[in-house]
Amino acid sequence: MPSTEQPSTEQPTTDRHADQLAVLRRRARRTGALAAVSLLVAAVLGGLLVARDDDGPATDLGDDRPGGPPPAQVEQLIASLAAEPVDPRQVELVSSVSTFADCDALIGDLRRIGAEHVGSRGFGGFVDVYGGGVAEDSAGEQAATFDAGVAAPAGRSQAAAEPTTLGTNVQVAGVDELDVVKAAGTLIYDLDRRGDLRITDTATSQVLATLDVTPGGIFGEGEGEGEDGDRSHPGGPSDVRQLLVADGRVALFGSETEVSEPVAGDPSATRASTEFMTVTFVDATDPASPTVTDRVRIEGSLVSARLVDGEIRLVTGSNMADLGFVMPTTPTSVAKALEQNRRSVATSAAEDWIPDWQRRGEEPQPLVPCARVHVPETFSGVAMTSMVTFPLGGGRFEPAGTSILAPSTTLYAGLEKVAISSEVWVDPIDRERLEFDDWQTAVHEFGFADDAAPTYVGSGIVDGSTIGQFAFGEIDDSLAVVTTKGTPWQQDPTVGIDLTILTPDGDGGLAAASKVADLSNGRGEVTAVRFVEGRVLVSTGSFGREVYVIDVTEPGRPRRAGNVGLPGMAGYFHPLPNGQALVIGSRVDQVGEGRQQRSRSWVQAHLLDVTDADAPRIVSTWERPWVADGVAADHHAFTYWPDRRLAMWGLYDTQGDDAPNAAAVLGTVDGVSEVAVPVASKPNEVAPPCPVVAVTDPDIRDQLGPDDEVLRCADTAVQELEWPRFECYRLDGGTVARYAPGEEDAAAFFVCSPAPQPTVARVLVVAGIPMLYTDQTIEALDPETFASTAITYHPSSGAIGY
Repeated sequence: MPSTEQPSTEQPTTDRHADQLAVLRRRARRTGALAAVSLLVAAVLGGLLVARDDDGPATDLGDDRPGGPPPAQVEQLIASLAAEPVDPRQVELVSSVSTFADCDALIGDLRRIGAEHVGSRGFGGFVDVYGGGVAEDSAGEQAATFDAGVAAPAGRSQAAAEPTTLGTNVQVAGVDELDVVKAAGTLIYDLDRRGDLRITDTATSQVLATLDVTPGGIFGEGEGEGEDGDRSHPGGPSDVRQLLVADGRVALFGSETEVSEPVAGDPSATRASTEFMTVTFVDATDPASPTVTDRVRIEGSLVSARLVDGEIRLVTGSNMADLGFVMPTTPTSVAKALEQNRRSVATSAAEDWIPDWQRRGEEPQPLVPCARVHVPETFSGVAMTSMVTFPLGGGRFEPAGTSILAPSTTLYAGLEKVAISSEVWVDPIDRERLEFDDWQTAVHEFGFADDAAPTYVGSGIVDGSTIGQFAFGEIDDSLAVVTTKGTPWQQDPTVGIDLTILTPDGDGGLAAASKVADLSNGRGEVTAVRFVEGRVLVSTGSFGREVYVIDVTEPGRPRRAGNVGLPGMAGYFHPLPNGQALVIGSRVDQVGEGRQQRSRSWVQAHLLDVTDADAPRIVSTWERPWVADGVAADHHAFTYWPDRRLAMWGLYDTQGDDAPNAAAVLGTVDGVSEVAVPVASKPNEVAPPCPVVAVTDPDIRDQLGPDDEVLRCADTAVQELEWPRFECYRLDGGTVARYAPGEEDAAAFFVCSPAPQPTVARVLVVAGIPMLYTDQTIEALDPETFASTAITYHPSSGAIGY
């Protein structure tokens, strides 16, 4: 718990500063308040780093803390450090990693490398303005993503004769991915608007069960809702966003924020916070009566999770959440801040580096043992990426894990391997001012065995930077990666793109067995990459209008083959049978003249034939004006129905004026042909849930929209109201008292405005029936004509649209 002790008024000023800073230090240990503590030190205790005499001793933040080293060892480490942190331009990237027999050896090494690289602002995150700054999460500098080679429906256990139910669009056959909604058999699993797990039987259009799975209250006093329907545990907010399903078992993934009490005597009353990811297990083998079987929280954030043969492979990212850093308030205090931050690292303990996990009622425990933490020989930052496996069928969190001290810049997950890319760590504040020649990226490969933690396979080095979620793929037993020259934060569209194939060398390394350099003739502006059978497809050039084909039918001799131009930008490649791929893209043109000129957006689909790698060709193109989609940003928005060779995904209107949204249904046999463009219908009209109040006062009417309605509900406890076709919010008591004196305690009043047009987030196929899954409805379609046959009001928290 945070200290509540107040410094004595008789205490000397220097000691009082030390005590206050120690309080902040203990608070940071509990809450991970990197930004809040640093800003508070600068703002509240600002004189500490400025007023001290240059020869005065540095404040000791806890040499004698539990798990910390003895003071003499701290002083020896501090004395051995150079005057300035290591210059990242002088760091030579190497591919080897180290492991340690015990925690003392591991943490001793981490203290050393951390103290060598920490700066006057900690491990990055503050703008170059003394006395002010913005925090940046070192674990979240790059969006971590997964990729794989060949897409296929995952998790289909029905016999061939049974009606088709399609799972989430995935990138590796047999590797299911997190999504906002899952379909299995005749059931749909998703999260409703309140964040509850909802199980719907599409055969009857009935919701079989709704279960509160929000992690609020798990680690505080009590569960469920607080006052005013607040679903937060006593420390802070929590939610659930994505899920995995197999054989009636559900795992739900979310986040939770633990908010601390303000430090006693802190005039700013700052409430710092720590981020956790949560996993909730549900037994839904009886879909009408699901039950929660386990809930845990894990320090850090969710990178992603995959489901393979009933086993979940979880990847998390955490920074040094248990260390607080100071920052300088003036140019003359930089050296003092650097010394203080070095001491913070030099006195760190194992729990500062290794994330914890916790079940309610139990003490936190390390997610990964020290002996399974891998430390690259080249420092890549203080982010810890952890790979954890556990069975879904058991209904409890039983982790087996491995970690590597490297931020998860890009990740790849296949059936038997995971790869992580990382680079030389560069403080964000230095990225714009420093020039880097010959930038390289390290790739670390891990393998999976049955009922065991991931095992380290080896590491290799590739030139340049990985370029997004489709940068990795597998070619035979080798790992391949597409990179572009330069740093990840300074991409140059005129530089080359490389393909490198990495193979284990038997000595803990990944050797570059073969390579295709500058495969795009110096056009480095990549918009999409995909590994398909015997080919790698890369869209590049001006706005991704050129598709280059790399022939990898001979893995030891990959070669640049042909290329073909597109009439628009490619955003996503989807493999098809017989050497073909569907390219989902877009283009923009201008219509009208002068002030009436408008940009018109088009969604496109091209059937690409790469049977002859040297002569790829566009077989046909389909396009539709005044629409856009989200497929390039989220491949889960796309659905391919292999039995019928149909491509389906949502479209949203760009003309405005509340025009309806729709979905594209395209045939892909011998070309791209439009089968249907079903419009997403609004929910069926129903009577209002509470009486409508006639608003006759012109002043009040002017404040409402032309189609707004005011409802009066006799139940004053009602906080939320659902009314199909409307969005309702409750008026506060003061507003009610102003316009309806005496009614504020007699009823609950709601203003309901027309809801926007439903947005198609997914096109599902459930037991052979295509369905539009929107943010407001599930709409069943005729499987032949794709005409609407049934509309169910089904407001969802996950189907947010684009």
